[in-house]
Amino acid sequence: KTMTYDLVSVCDIKLDTFVVLESASIQCELKERECLLCLPYGAKLTVKTFEPQMAGSAPNVAVGLRRLGLKTAVASIVGHDATAHLAQQELKKERVGRDYIQEDRKAKSSFSIVLLYRGERTMLTSHSPHHYRLTRCPPTKWIYVSELGDDYQDLYQDVVAHVKSKKIKLALNPGTVQIRAGARKLTSILKQTEVLFVNKEEGHLLLREEDHFDMPRLIRTLWKAGPSTVVLTDGARGAYAFDGGSIYTVGSFPAHKLETTGAGDSFAAAFMASRIHGKDLQEGLRWGAVNSASVISIVGPQPGLLHRAEIERRLKAHPEFKTREIK
Repeated sequence: KTMTYDLVSVCDIKLDTFVVLESASIQCELKERECLLCLPYGAKLTVKTFEPQMAGSAPNVAVGLRRLGLKTAVASIVGHDATAHLAQQELKKERVGRDYIQEDRKAKSSFSIVLLYRGERTMLTSHSPHHYRLTRCPPTKWIYVSELGDDYQDLYQDVVAHVKSKKIKLALNPGTVQIRAGARKLTSILKQTEVLFVNKEEGHLLLREEDHFDMPRLIRTLWKAGPSTVVLTDGARGAYAFDGGSIYTVGSFPAHKLETTGAGDSFAAAFMASRIHGKDLQEGLRWGAVNSASVISIVGPQPGLLHRAEIERRLKAHPEFKTREIK
């Protein structure tokens, strides 16, 4: 008998290699965002840590939900290389379904080098284009679709047809390429989306909005584009959720920030798990905040992902950590 999953996560599996730099210099313009990370040219530098890890939104979210007690699988395309082997090994260990991972012998897997210095990251990324179709999808209650390259339109069409015909729910976390396409070009998939996850900058870009809206106006405008629920994150300032009723917001949960890779994925995973477990929007925000606080306190996107009992324990230890309603 074929297993029915709670959620199948679709997108690239990557290899992220984390390099913790001991010595570098930072040169800033007047604005903080215009800082440059500078390394001595031609020098041999010592590093504190060099750590390859499986990454990518698909495995990050699938592993996050699995640790929170749900049955998950990853549908992905990887190159015929060491990343494929590492992914199989890690996902097997986490008991995440791997039958829908294809190896493309003609392609390489995507990867990133993440340079860490003084709590900030600088990423060198290489995206290998893979042509995704949803021809083989296991029985599932939810599909989670995240970052994809330029060649995403066919998959989006497949997903729209699949969620309509099978009456399953879609969570969408569009990547840079899809965000740049704009909400109008994504209308058909947004109208089928149960939960849309974007950060503040992505929200403005998606709407092609030059004048930055305040958060309540931004989240309402995104909701009008089609999704049933919008979850909008704003880094250390917290997150918002809206499903047509009240807007709820939550601050960031106390944490020592070491490295932020996977923060958004961990938030999405915990929010989705809370939702599938039958919790309300407010509890979803609280779960997301606790999970992402844990992930940013450890190097890499998956080592800090929490189990349900631990999320509940941390929330119990901080009864003051509550959501607020915005009228």
